[in-house]
Amino acid sequence: MSAPFDSLLFWLLAVIGVIITGISKSGFAGGAGVLAVPLMALVIPLPMATVIMLPVLLFMDVKTIHIYRKHASLETLKRIVPAALAGIILGGLVMGMLSNSALELITGGISIVFASWQQVSGTLRRFQQAGWFWGVVSGLTSTLIHAGGPPINVYFLGRELAKLQWLGTAAVLFGVMNLVKVVPYSLNGFWEVRLLWIALAMVPAAWVGVQLGHTIQKRFDGETFTRMCRVLLVVSGTGLVIKGLFF
Repeated sequence: MSAPFDSLLFWLLAVIGVIITGISKSGFAGGAGVLAVPLMALVIPLPMATVIMLPVLLFMDVKTIHIYRKHASLETLKRIVPAALAGIILGGLVMGMLSNSALELITGGISIVFASWQQVSGTLRRFQQAGWFWGVVSGLTSTLIHAGGPPINVYFLGRELAKLQWLGTAAVLFGVMNLVKVVPYSLNGFWEVRLLWIALAMVPAAWVGVQLGHTIQKRFDGETFTRMCRVLLVVSGTGLVIKGLFF
C-alpha cells in the first residue's frame, strides 16, 4: 500500500503529533497521547500510523520510566497490568475485524463523560475505580489505535493518585503495554522496513516532547495537574469522536 511519506504535510503532522505525545506521556500521563495517530492518519492509512508510532512510543517509555520509575505505585500496577494484558490479547484477536470508527467514538465518549462529570454518584464512583474494566479497555484501545491513555486516566482520576505517583505508574504501565503489543503486531504481519525507518526519523521529535513534558509538569501542583488531566481527557476524547465521525 502506497503512502505519501514524501509529503511535507505528513511530516508536519507527524512531528507535531509525536511532540504532543511526548509532552503528554512525560508530563500528563498520556492524556493527550491519542493525538499522534489521528493526525498522521489524516494523510496515511490508520494501520500504518499505528505501526510507525509503536517504536516511537517504546523510545518514549524508556525515557519516561527512567524519569519517574521511583514514583510508580506497585499496588496500582498489580491491579491494572493483568487487565491491560487481557485487553491487549483481545485487541490482537479482533485486530482488523473491529470498526476503528466505532472504537474511537466509544472511547472518546467515555473520556468526555468522565472528565466532565464533576459530581458523580457513589455507584458511578465505585465503577470509576473498577481497575479491571479500565485496564481491559485501555489494553484494547491501545492495541488498536494507541489510545490507552484516556481510559486509564479515568481510573487514575478515581484513585486520586498524587501527581508523581500518577506519572510513575502510567510510565511503567504504558511501557509494559507497548512492549507486549509487539507480539500481536508481529502475528498480524504489520511490520514493514520502511515504516521502521520512518519511526526512527521521529525519535528526535519524541525526545523533544518528553523533555518538554518533564519540564512543564514541574510548574503545576497536584490540584492543577488533576484539572489539566481532565482537560486533556476532554481534548483527546473530542479528537477521537471527531475522527470516528468524519475521518
